[in-house]
Amino acid sequence: MESQTVNQLIKQSRKRKGLTQQDLANQAGLSLRTVQRIEKGTEEISGFSLRQISQILEIPLEHLIMPNVNQISIDKNQSGSIKALYLASLTFLVNPLLGLLVPAIMGYTKQNKDAQYSKHLKKIIIIHASGLLFLGAFIGYLLTAKFFHIQLPSSLNYIFTGWLFLLIPMCYYAVIIIFTAVNYFRIKGSDVN
Repeated sequence: MESQTVNQLIKQSRKRKGLTQQDLANQAGLSLRTVQRIEKGTEEISGFSLRQISQILEIPLEHLIMPNVNQISIDKNQSGSIKALYLASLTFLVNPLLGLLVPAIMGYTKQNKDAQYSKHLKKIIIIHASGLLFLGAFIGYLLTAKFFHIQLPSSLNYIFTGWLFLLIPMCYYAVIIIFTAVNYFRIKGSDVN
Protein backbone atom coordinates (compact mmCIF):
# COMPACT_ATOMS: atom_id res chain seq x y z
CA MET A 1 0.00 0.00 0.00
CA GLU A 2 2.86 2.36 0.69
CA SER A 3 3.91 2.40 -2.98
CA GLN A 4 0.50 3.75 -4.01
CA THR A 5 -0.07 7.43 -4.51
CA VAL A 6 -2.65 9.15 -2.33
CA ASN A 7 -4.87 9.44 -5.39
CA GLN A 8 -4.76 5.71 -6.12
CA LEU A 9 -5.33 4.88 -2.45
CA ILE A 10 -8.43 7.07 -2.32
CA LYS A 11 -9.79 5.62 -5.58
CA GLN A 12 -9.22 1.99 -4.54
CA SER A 13 -10.65 2.55 -1.06
CA ARG A 14 -13.72 4.20 -2.55
CA LYS A 15 -14.28 1.27 -4.92
CA ARG A 16 -13.70 -1.21 -2.10
CA LYS A 17 -16.48 0.43 -0.11
CA GLY A 18 -18.75 0.26 -3.18
CA LEU A 19 -19.09 4.03 -3.51
CA THR A 20 -19.30 6.00 -6.72
CA GLN A 21 -17.44 9.27 -7.02
CA GLN A 22 -20.77 11.05 -6.60
CA ASP A 23 -21.52 9.05 -3.42
CA LEU A 24 -18.13 10.00 -1.96
CA ALA A 25 -18.61 13.65 -2.92
CA ASN A 26 -22.07 13.78 -1.33
CA GLN A 27 -21.02 12.09 1.89
CA ALA A 28 -17.82 14.13 2.21
CA GLY A 29 -19.54 17.44 1.43
CA LEU A 30 -17.37 18.01 -1.65
CA SER A 31 -18.20 18.59 -5.29
CA LEU A 32 -18.08 15.70 -7.74
CA ARG A 33 -15.52 17.65 -9.76
CA THR A 34 -13.23 17.90 -6.72
CA VAL A 35 -13.37 14.14 -6.10
CA GLN A 36 -12.71 13.44 -9.79
CA ARG A 37 -9.70 15.75 -9.84
CA ILE A 38 -8.31 14.34 -6.60
CA GLU A 39 -8.51 10.78 -7.95
CA LYS A 40 -6.86 11.84 -11.21
CA GLY A 41 -4.17 13.71 -9.32
CA THR A 42 -4.89 17.01 -11.06
CA GLU A 43 -6.02 18.94 -7.97
CA GLU A 44 -4.21 19.98 -4.84
CA ILE A 45 -5.91 18.34 -1.89
CA SER A 46 -6.99 20.78 0.76
CA GLY A 47 -6.69 19.70 4.38
CA PHE A 48 -10.48 19.88 4.67
CA SER A 49 -11.03 17.60 1.65
CA LEU A 50 -8.43 15.11 2.84
CA ARG A 51 -9.98 14.94 6.30
CA GLN A 52 -13.51 14.50 4.92
CA ILE A 53 -12.43 11.75 2.52
CA SER A 54 -10.45 9.92 5.21
CA GLN A 55 -13.50 9.90 7.50
CA ILE A 56 -15.89 8.62 4.81
CA LEU A 57 -13.48 5.94 3.57
CA GLU A 58 -12.48 5.08 7.13
CA ILE A 59 -8.78 5.48 6.39
CA PRO A 60 -6.75 7.04 9.19
CA LEU A 61 -5.52 10.43 8.03
CA GLU A 62 -1.92 9.50 8.77
CA HIS A 63 -2.17 6.53 6.36
CA LEU A 64 -3.08 8.96 3.59
CA ILE A 65 -0.51 11.57 4.49
CA MET A 66 2.64 9.83 5.75
CA PRO A 67 3.40 7.43 2.87
CA ASN A 68 2.55 10.15 0.37
CA VAL A 69 3.90 13.22 2.12
CA ASN A 70 5.94 14.27 -0.94
CA GLN A 71 2.90 14.02 -3.23
CA ILE A 72 0.48 16.08 -1.15
CA SER A 73 0.37 19.78 -1.79
CA ILE A 74 -1.98 21.60 0.51
CA ASP A 75 -3.63 24.77 -0.77
CA LYS A 76 -3.05 26.86 2.35
CA ASN A 77 -4.14 30.19 0.90
CA GLN A 78 -7.36 28.93 -0.72
CA SER A 79 -6.45 30.41 -4.10
CA GLY A 80 -8.59 27.83 -5.91
CA SER A 81 -11.63 28.68 -3.80
CA ILE A 82 -11.08 32.40 -4.30
CA LYS A 83 -10.80 31.93 -8.07
CA ALA A 84 -14.05 29.96 -7.97
CA LEU A 85 -15.70 32.95 -6.27
CA TYR A 86 -14.62 35.26 -9.07
CA LEU A 87 -15.83 32.82 -11.71
CA ALA A 88 -19.15 32.46 -9.89
CA SER A 89 -19.55 36.23 -9.90
CA LEU A 90 -19.65 36.09 -13.71
CA THR A 91 -23.17 34.67 -13.42
CA PHE A 92 -24.20 38.33 -13.50
CA LEU A 93 -23.98 37.97 -17.29
CA VAL A 94 -27.16 35.88 -17.09
CA ASN A 95 -28.84 38.08 -14.48
CA PRO A 96 -27.12 40.96 -12.64
CA LEU A 97 -28.58 39.82 -9.32
CA LEU A 98 -26.94 36.37 -9.68
CA GLY A 99 -23.50 37.97 -9.69
CA LEU A 100 -24.21 39.05 -6.12
CA LEU A 101 -26.22 36.07 -4.87
CA VAL A 102 -24.13 33.13 -6.14
CA PRO A 103 -20.80 34.26 -4.56
CA ALA A 104 -22.65 35.28 -1.37
CA ILE A 105 -24.21 31.81 -1.08
CA MET A 106 -20.85 30.15 -1.83
CA GLY A 107 -19.16 32.26 0.85
CA TYR A 108 -21.89 31.64 3.39
CA THR A 109 -21.81 27.86 2.91
CA LYS A 110 -18.00 27.49 2.76
CA GLN A 111 -16.81 25.73 5.89
CA ASN A 112 -13.10 26.48 6.07
CA LYS A 113 -12.72 30.08 4.91
CA ASP A 114 -9.80 32.19 5.98
CA ALA A 115 -9.23 35.96 6.12
CA GLN A 116 -8.10 36.17 2.48
CA TYR A 117 -11.18 34.31 1.26
CA SER A 118 -13.43 36.62 3.30
CA LYS A 119 -11.59 39.70 1.97
CA HIS A 120 -12.13 38.68 -1.66
CA LEU A 121 -15.74 37.71 -1.00
CA LYS A 122 -16.35 41.16 0.50
CA LYS A 123 -14.76 42.83 -2.56
CA ILE A 124 -17.02 40.87 -4.91
CA ILE A 125 -20.15 41.67 -2.92
CA ILE A 126 -19.29 45.37 -2.70
CA ILE A 127 -18.61 45.77 -6.44
CA HIS A 128 -21.75 43.90 -7.44
CA ALA A 129 -23.97 45.66 -4.88
CA SER A 130 -22.59 49.06 -5.95
CA GLY A 131 -23.15 48.26 -9.60
CA LEU A 132 -26.69 47.06 -8.97
CA LEU A 133 -27.51 50.16 -6.94
CA PHE A 134 -26.15 52.45 -9.65
CA LEU A 135 -27.93 50.58 -12.42
CA GLY A 136 -31.17 50.42 -10.44
CA ALA A 137 -31.05 54.13 -9.59
CA PHE A 138 -30.43 55.06 -13.22
CA ILE A 139 -33.23 52.90 -14.59
CA GLY A 140 -35.55 53.85 -11.72
CA TYR A 141 -35.01 57.55 -12.36
CA LEU A 142 -35.67 57.24 -16.06
CA LEU A 143 -38.75 55.02 -15.61
CA THR A 144 -40.17 57.30 -12.90
CA ALA A 145 -39.69 60.33 -15.13
CA LYS A 146 -41.37 58.53 -18.03
CA PHE A 147 -44.24 57.20 -15.87
CA PHE A 148 -45.04 60.56 -14.26
CA HIS A 149 -44.49 62.41 -17.56
CA ILE A 150 -41.77 64.55 -16.07
CA GLN A 151 -40.02 66.58 -18.72
CA LEU A 152 -36.46 65.33 -18.69
CA PRO A 153 -33.63 67.67 -19.51
CA SER A 154 -32.87 67.37 -23.20
CA SER A 155 -29.62 65.52 -22.54
CA LEU A 156 -31.39 62.87 -20.40
CA ASN A 157 -34.25 62.63 -22.86
CA TYR A 158 -31.69 61.86 -25.55
CA ILE A 159 -30.15 59.19 -23.31
CA PHE A 160 -33.55 57.63 -22.59
CA THR A 161 -34.57 57.45 -26.24
CA GLY A 162 -31.21 57.07 -27.94
CA TRP A 163 -28.41 54.55 -28.14
CA LEU A 164 -26.72 56.05 -25.09
CA PHE A 165 -29.39 54.35 -22.94
CA LEU A 166 -27.54 51.11 -23.68
CA LEU A 167 -24.18 52.63 -22.87
CA ILE A 168 -24.80 52.81 -19.09
CA PRO A 169 -25.57 49.06 -18.69
CA MET A 170 -22.71 48.23 -21.07
CA CYS A 171 -20.33 50.26 -18.86
CA TYR A 172 -21.65 48.38 -15.82
CA TYR A 173 -20.95 45.04 -17.51
CA ALA A 174 -17.52 46.17 -18.68
CA VAL A 175 -16.48 47.37 -15.20
CA ILE A 176 -17.58 44.09 -13.58
CA ILE A 177 -15.84 41.95 -16.23
CA ILE A 178 -12.60 43.95 -15.95
CA PHE A 179 -12.73 43.84 -12.12
CA THR A 180 -13.27 40.07 -12.19
CA ALA A 181 -10.56 39.38 -14.79
CA VAL A 182 -7.95 41.55 -13.05
CA ASN A 183 -8.57 39.98 -9.64
CA TYR A 184 -8.82 36.42 -11.00
CA PHE A 185 -5.49 36.62 -12.81
CA ARG A 186 -3.75 38.37 -9.90
CA ILE A 187 -4.36 35.35 -7.72
CA LYS A 188 -1.41 32.99 -7.80
CA GLY A 189 -1.04 29.68 -6.00
CA SER A 190 1.56 31.05 -3.62
CA ASP A 191 0.43 34.63 -3.12
CA VAL A 192 -3.17 35.69 -2.63
CA ASN A 193 -3.57 39.40 -2.03
